[in-house]
Amino acid sequence: MRLHEVSLSPTQSGSIATNLAAVETLITSLIGHSARTEDGLQSTAAQAASLHLASGGQRIRARLALHAALACDMIDTDSVVLAAASELLHNASLIHDDIQDQTQLRRGLDAIWVAFGIDVALCAGDLMLSATYAALAGLSDTTKLPALLTLVHNRTSIAIRGQCADLSKEAANDPDLARYETIAVAKSGALLSLPLELVFTAAGNEKLALQARVAVEHFAIGYQIADDIEDLAHDAGAEKIALNIVLILGGGTSALFEARDLAQRHLRAAASAALTLPQGVGNLLRDQALRLSATLVPVAGP
Repeated sequence: MRLHEVSLSPTQSGSIATNLAAVETLITSLIGHSARTEDGLQSTAAQAASLHLASGGQRIRARLALHAALACDMIDTDSVVLAAASELLHNASLIHDDIQDQTQLRRGLDAIWVAFGIDVALCAGDLMLSATYAALAGLSDTTKLPALLTLVHNRTSIAIRGQCADLSKEAANDPDLARYETIAVAKSGALLSLPLELVFTAAGNEKLALQARVAVEHFAIGYQIADDIEDLAHDAGAEKIALNIVLILGGGTSALFEARDLAQRHLRAAASAALTLPQGVGNLLRDQALRLSATLVPVAGP
């Protein structure tokens, strides 16, 4: 499911655009140059990772980090480092996720595992994971690295736990709403809140990091429900039982109506929670939540 662009003030647009370009440069350098063999040629994994990164993407996580860094008066080099780390980790998860879900297309192109094979795709994802930590090594104040590295590991482990739970037979065979929401928060929320948490942790404001996580967790549930509604026809016809909210709620028009309402409630909660973040830091997340909520067209009740 595609997230949307949002409008920024002219001053913000200029600063964000400049730093986004620097993020792309850093990512390209870490994936391309550091992954060359002794004879100067790129490894196949680096080629695959580079192709994935060049295929598009909104860089929402980078934008979240850059907006927060701007509000915290963080120096540009540090904001770029944190934004790049967030994007590398997220894109690594996409490559691995496509393998597990056997997703054929990513951003309108062959998924990396389809184009290069599963073995190379695994290595490409691993390369991005390693590059995440290399990006963080560029932080100006190295005394902050222990907390940031621990945070990256913690959020990655939560995302992995959510993915494993999503793939488990137990979740598929005995689904319930509470378990579904827990999985959605872990699987979709952990890496989405990370950019904001990294910036606020680096800025020494863990209270704001907690506020950001609350907003993102509501968004993650709403996003996952909206994604399930979009995938309902596919999931309902799949041989393997899918952890789809509409099916968990019993299927049919009544369940679809209930799922849409639940998604909108979480997305509105995400928008409200995002507004508690100071200096407009939560505006991007709020706008994403409201735009996604607007796409959930009402269906007839039972």
